[in-house]
Amino acid sequence: DVQTRTTSCFVKDTQGVPRGRCQRCSCELYGLGQHSSRCEQCQHPATEHQHVMDPSENSQVVQQPASSTSQQLPETDPLNSPNSPNSQPQPRLDSHSEGGTGAPNSNQLFDPKERPINFYHRHEPYYEFTNFAEGYPFKLLGVQWPTSEHYFQAMKFTDSTLQEKVRRLAAPREAFQFTREAQYSQYVRRDWACVKMDEMRTALFAKFSSHEKLKQLLLDSYPHQLVEHTCNDRFWGDGGDGTGQNMLGALLMELRLDLLQTTKP
Repeated sequence: DVQTRTTSCFVKDTQGVPRGRCQRCSCELYGLGQHSSRCEQCQHPATEHQHVMDPSENSQVVQQPASSTSQQLPETDPLNSPNSPNSQPQPRLDSHSEGGTGAPNSNQLFDPKERPINFYHRHEPYYEFTNFAEGYPFKLLGVQWPTSEHYFQAMKFTDSTLQEKVRRLAAPREAFQFTREAQYSQYVRRDWACVKMDEMRTALFAKFSSHEKLKQLLLDSYPHQLVEHTCNDRFWGDGGDGTGQNMLGALLMELRLDLLQTTKP
């Protein structure tokens, strides 16, 4: 079983700018905290990062390797599955301007002239893009995961017994809370801040590759910017006021571009 989806590129911020790799650890995401000179991911000084790019700089987005896709919930891990044909498009742009499903002509993650697509609340459009969305199980590490939140939270532990405890929880909210309980939080892996982006990539790739309609919904959202719009999270979300990093939205757009460029018309 393939446990992680490897990547040869730097993690990109919400504006598509590659960030530098830390020289002292495996952290690939440079994020300077407010009133701080240290990376908010690994807490090492900013000078320890090999290359730090200002968000205002014009920089070409670095590509991820092409991925494979699967049509139904696979019997094997989706990371090992061959490409499958597209299903009929399921456009649902609602009040947003229309976007096509054809591959883009450039490496642009989104068109800033188009209205962003916000997602977060259960009864609003594109809730499927959240990690709490149920009904989209996938298989990784030889077992089936109910949601991407279950997988992501379980990967905070290296102990397989704790991973299994998280996997068997009834709801994604329970998985979210489990890792924050005092009796379990002490076992969270010490390098989690450095590996959580790759674990999220793995979860998203498996989730969207395992469900054709869900994958098509993601493809149809191009070229709109995807934003997890919530005041509850300033890292994965936009902080509610647009000042958050919106890393979940960024990884979804990264995956979308990858799929658009590798999916046959």
